[in-house]
This record gives sequence, structure tokens and C-alpha cells, in this order.
Amino acid sequence: MLISVVNRSKRYSDAEVLQAIRAINRQIKEDFEPYWSLGATLRLEGAVGNRADTAKLSDMRGDAVLYLADKADIADALGYHESNFRGIPFGFVFTDLCRQMKESWTVTLSHEALELIGDAQGNLLVQGPHPAHPQQQVFHWFEMCDAVQSLSYKIDDVEVSDFVLPLYFTPGEQEGGRNDFLGTRGLKSFGVATGGYVGFYDPKTSLHDTYAAPEDKQAQQRIALKNKLKVGRGYVRKRSEATTTREAAHAQAIDPIRHIVVLMLENRSFDHMLGDATKLYSDLAGIPQTGPKYSNAGKDGTPYSQHGRKRGDNTPYPADFDLPHEFDDVKVQLGTADNPMSGFIQAFQASAPGKKYSDMADEVMVYYEMGDTPEQDSLPALHALARNFLICDHWFSAMPGPTWPNRFFMHSGTCLGRVDMPSRDNLKPLWPPYDQDTLYDRLSDADKKWRIYHDGVPQSIVMKHMWLQYGISLITDRYAAMDDFEEDAQDEANFPEYVFIEPNYGFFGEIGNDQHPPSDVLRGDALISRVYNTLRKNEDLWNSTLLIVTYDEHGGFYDHVPPPATVAPDNNNPQDFLRLGVRVPTLLVSPWVDKGVCSTIFDHTSVLRYACDKWNMPQLSARALPSAGDCQANSLLPEMVKRSSPRDDTPSTIPMVSAAATSTRGRMAAKAPALTLPQGNTQPMQGANEAMMSFLASLPDATATALHAAKQTKAPAPLKLGDAELRKQAQARFGKLLPPQPHKRTRIPARKARGRKAGT
Repeated sequence: MLISVVNRSKRYSDAEVLQAIRAINRQIKEDFEPYWSLGATLRLEGAVGNRADTAKLSDMRGDAVLYLADKADIADALGYHESNFRGIPFGFVFTDLCRQMKESWTVTLSHEALELIGDAQGNLLVQGPHPAHPQQQVFHWFEMCDAVQSLSYKIDDVEVSDFVLPLYFTPGEQEGGRNDFLGTRGLKSFGVATGGYVGFYDPKTSLHDTYAAPEDKQAQQRIALKNKLKVGRGYVRKRSEATTTREAAHAQAIDPIRHIVVLMLENRSFDHMLGDATKLYSDLAGIPQTGPKYSNAGKDGTPYSQHGRKRGDNTPYPADFDLPHEFDDVKVQLGTADNPMSGFIQAFQASAPGKKYSDMADEVMVYYEMGDTPEQDSLPALHALARNFLICDHWFSAMPGPTWPNRFFMHSGTCLGRVDMPSRDNLKPLWPPYDQDTLYDRLSDADKKWRIYHDGVPQSIVMKHMWLQYGISLITDRYAAMDDFEEDAQDEANFPEYVFIEPNYGFFGEIGNDQHPPSDVLRGDALISRVYNTLRKNEDLWNSTLLIVTYDEHGGFYDHVPPPATVAPDNNNPQDFLRLGVRVPTLLVSPWVDKGVCSTIFDHTSVLRYACDKWNMPQLSARALPSAGDCQANSLLPEMVKRSSPRDDTPSTIPMVSAAATSTRGRMAAKAPALTLPQGNTQPMQGANEAMMSFLASLPDATATALHAAKQTKAPAPLKLGDAELRKQAQARFGKLLPPQPHKRTRIPARKARGRKAGT
């Protein structure tokens, strides 16, 4: 075990700390390890950032970290030595507290190091007698030094802590045996030396407690002092505030987020959109700023390297251009174990042999550049958020496949084992209907308000549970237009707890803003601006909201990070869901997150886990269940509880490209041209567009109420319709989902404000 020691004290120099480390390393090797067969090495490290971050432990270079600080005013230090949300051990030594307890800081450093070695997670219990009532059995904390807290000895003129030996945790005494290293006369098994104390869990009362002899003033003063400063495991365990087993509940109680807003765009990879943010953060897993970029080889061995697209180079792709991203395509793109992420170019070439766009393979490797200044960013809104908030550089799509399955994961935690997109020639993936429970069912059951905002046709109505919701949306407000979003955001008390925003997909031939090729990215960038600026206008809403900007899947664009293994969400075709999909751009946007990089592995079901845990709702997917193993979806909660107050430096607005309809590729202006929205292209009848049109066109000709009760389980016959006829029939069926008469929108009833106030 390697323990990183980080000196954040203004009182003691690195040289003094290094001298203590050398003595403690001798103590561990020569005194502690021969008795316990447990060892470690302490190593002095450099500090990262202005303060200790116990969620990320950025200072840690080994297996655990000990911080030396002066003031015991660090909220995340609860536990004194403890493990963080990921189970990584850390500890603190406060020199002010050492002085008040009249103890050398080197003794406390030795103490905490030995206890990290002996019980790195801070949660082991050993059965033994109650310290005040020996006839009663309790469970003692597995502490190595507390019982002999006041005893110490010197190594190389450095004072170090005494510690107990294995014999201390035995029910009977052994003749000639010692219970601690110094052999303190009179220390019995599970006993306490003068100045020391022990902690234990009493199953009779179901409480944790700390014991010191009533007449031992020195020990009583130590306990009182730690309780006053609210540090030490005894304090937090007794109050169930931050023990390892209750840490998530503790964090949940202080979560300041009352509203979750998810904006999910389409078909772009992380490297493609945010990879150049390595200009801002050297630790981001993105595009190298020096040396060669990542590359893929074509079928003939020709290398294709990543290359940037500068500000102003924003003409949409040709109207029928798209990159391959179906399930079989993605399997090729992921490459092999020996050569991961190596098949993107070959997948493109296989999808376009002899086609007119076969010479556009280099588009697979393109990325949008971040400028040296914000004014030069190629994606003004997305890159502004990257400069000011938290980039998740290990957020993966939920499965290695196309749009629909990944969007279903965001809504319901599963796609029922279906990995392909339907088409007019193959309607089988549509039927039987997608009838799984959704997050919105959970929210309704928990009496939480939710709303899906959209402009056009919301893709979420493909799920059967959402048909009726959409059909009566003008009454219930379950679905609403983006203009309503701007109106609703003016009133925090009435704003839904959960909001999902669907872009315009161009389903009926209009120009979309979903960023799915051939839609232009600037139209989606304008939507990002609109959402952020709307939320930011209302200070109360802004200070209680988490905005998640993400993408359903990578759309065939290159990314260099191999997706990790995961667990299947259910028993539907589980063999195809044991690996996450390609990495997608994702940002956590809130005044409760600092700007920077989060490298925790997330996927779309992480949102479900966070929301269901937050509002005490049953989880929807095996990935979100703690029993699913090490690969379950991580919650967003740890990122929400790092700050004690909201930031006051977040931008009041972010840039929005103008609505002028001109194209700029090939006419690059000097330095940083003003960006305008191009006319763009309508979505071709392929991929998600064809799937949606086929779905709508194949629905029974019925009103929403009748449709909800429909028992259609067999796939209808393939639709032998041209593009125009297919859109016409789809539009007619879609119109039948609406109520026969328009209704005035009904406001969601006001609710009382709740949750943590800023700074509390």
C-alpha cells in the first residue's frame, strides 16, 4: 500500500514533514508490520489546486492520501480518516487540533497512517465486551491507536503513536502477552489506557458510541474537543452523518438540486465536439495538443488523422450524407482488443462503396476546434459551457448502437433487447410496442412534476406509456413547446422537478436543430444557448437546477477512448449489452459544480440512478442497482454535493449564433468571424427519420385514448410508400394523437420550496 502525504500546512515545511515520514516508514516496517503482517509506505507528494478535493483525490499518487492541514474547517473531512464516494481511503491531520489536544502532529500523522493501513475503509467491526458493562457484547471499531491515544515513543527524534497488537482483540488474556506495542501495564483486551478512548456499535440500542473512563479528564477533553469541531469518526458515526455505510444518504440529504433538466442532442462523439478542450484542461482525455493526433487506417492501409474545423467552417453536410452507426457498424468501429477504436474509417468505407460520398471518409475524423479565446471557439455555446462548467470525459452512450436504443435507455433504462432502427422495409423492431416502464411513470407515482419540451415531433412517444401522455398533453402539460419552456422557467415554484428537452429532428421535412447530420451543428448550438440563457435568467431556478447537456450516441464520428464493460439492463438479449457504447459529449451545468473535468464513468442510466435515488423511486434498470456489481451506473450525486454554496461567477449568458441564413465554409473570415445559422438541410428519409415516419404511419388510425388501449402486437406489413407518401401518412396519424379540441394549458400547482438554501 502506498499512502500519499500532502502538506497543506502553513506551519510546517516539507522538510519537516519528510523527516516525520521517514520515521513513520521505519515504524511501519520495523514495529507495526511484524505484528500485523500489514504494511505500507508513506510518500511526500505535491499539492494539486487550492484545496483538498476528497471526491476526486487529485493529490493522490498511490492507494490512499493523508492531508496535513492547519485548521479543522474542511467539511469533507468528516470521519477524520474515511473513504470517499468511490471507496478510496483518505485522512486528515489538523495541526491546530493537535495543539489543542496537546499532541505532537507527528504522533497524529503516525496514528492516522497506521489506522489507514489497518482499516482503509473505516468500517470494520470486531465483537467484544461493552467497555462499561463487560457482560454485554458490542461491536468495536477496528481502531489501531485510539485505545492508547495518549501514548507515544520516538524514532530518530520523531514522536510517533503507540498502537495495539492483535492480542488486544481477543476475548481472553494470554499470559506474557502484550496488548499494545509499548506493553502498557494494565491495558486489557478491549480496554482503554489513560487518555485514550474506544468506539463501538451497540446492537441493543442500534447506536454508535464512544467510551472513555468517566474520571479520565484528558480523554474526556479530547472527545469533547473533536465533537465541538465536528471531526473524528466518533462524532459522525454517533450522529449517522457520514459513515461509510450512510455516506450516500448523508450526501442525498444535502443535495441542493431541486430541478433536473436534460437536453439530449444527436449523433456526435466526444472527440468530435469537446476533444479539443485539452487546450483548457491537460488532464482531459481528449485530442493531443502536441505530437501526432489519433488516426484510423482505411481498407488499403491509408491513415486518416484527426483534423480540426475552425470557427466559421459550418456549412451543413450534403442532404443525404450520414455516417454509419448501426449496431453492426459500431462493432466494427470499436476495433479489436489489440487495436481498439480502429475501425471507424473501415466502417464508413464499407457503408459507402461506390457511392458519391465515399471520398468523404476524412469527415469521420474531424473535430471542432476551441479557440485561443472564447471569441474564436467554433461552437460558441457548447464551448462556452466547457470553459465554465464540468466536462464529463468518460460519459458513454448506453449501448454500442444507434439513436432509438440509446434514447430509450435515457427514458427507461432499457431498449428491451432491440439494437436496430426500424425502417419502412422492416417494421419488426417496432412491434410489439415498447411498453416498458419509464422514468416518467416513476415520477408520476412519486407525485413529482415532469415535462417534455419539444418543437415538432417528440421521439419519446414511440414508447407506449407515453402515447396517452402526449395525446392529452394540452390538458396535463406533460408535453409542451419550447416557447412554453421559456415561460415556465420564470416561475421556480411551478417549474417541474424533471425536464427533458427534445430538439427538432426535422421529421416532417423542416430544418432540424438536433445536430444529427446533415443538420448543422450551429442550429443545435443555438438551442444550447437558448436553454442555458433561459434557466440563467431566473436566479432562484438557476440556483436549484442541474442542466445536463448530452448526446444520445456518437453518430459514427471517431472517438479514441474504448468503452468499458458493463452489465446488461435486463434479460432481453443480454449478450449485446455487456459493453457501453462510444463516448459522447456531456456537460454538467449548475452553480453547484466547479469548472473542470470529471472522469467518473457515466452512461445514460446514471441520470436515472441519480433521479430515482433523489426522489426515493424504484430503479428502472439492473445497471442502476447496487447489487449489479462493479459495473453499475454511477450516480451524479457526488458531483452535486462538493460545494457548500453556489458559485457566483457563472456567466449570465452564453453566446447564441444569429439567425441569418448564410453559409460560411470556404469563406473563412479573419480571426473570429461572426457566426450565423445556415439554411441547412432537411433530414433525409433514413435512420431515425425513417424510423419515426414508419412508426407513425403504421399506427392504427385512432385517437390517443383508443390508441393507448390498442393491443397491436404483430408488426404491420412493410410500408411500400415513397418518401412523400410516407411523410404524408405519418403526419395524418400524428395529428390523430392530439385531442380533438385545443385546451388552454393548465399550470402545474404550486408547491412549497424545499431543500438546502445556498450556503447552508
